[in-house]
Amino acid sequence: MRKVFVDTDVILDFLLGRDLYLSEITEIMEKSITGIFDLSVSAVTISNLYYIIAKIQNKRSARAKIKKILKLVKVENVGETVIQKASESVFGDFEDAVQNFCAEEAKHKIIVTRNTRDFRASKLAIMTPKEFLSRV
Repeated sequence: MRKVFVDTDVILDFLLGRDLYLSEITEIMEKSITGIFDLSVSAVTISNLYYIIAKIQNKRSARAKIKKILKLVKVENVGETVIQKASESVFGDFEDAVQNFCAEEAKHKIIVTRNTRDFRASKLAIMTPKEFLSRV
């Protein structure tokens, strides 16, 4: 089974039904359910999802969507080492650095994101959902 780290933006697209990568992320989620992929997100992603969905929709919807996604992904820990590496990194965005180093610490090789340019400083393979599906 292939371990795949998924960035917050992709999970938001899935949970909110955003069109840009919805068919691709739905396919990735379906393949995860059948055991082809082992999808992971950071703990930061879960709190970000709740905050964003609660602001766009409401708290009840946010909780329901968090419960839904927790059935589909593993949550990787974000500890002091990840935060330290992120704070010392050359990443332009701190949250992206946290995602990257969380994925690295959990031994992931791939991050699937909508914003590949935000991860230029990463040592991992960075792909959009479409790129990821075309390579597997």
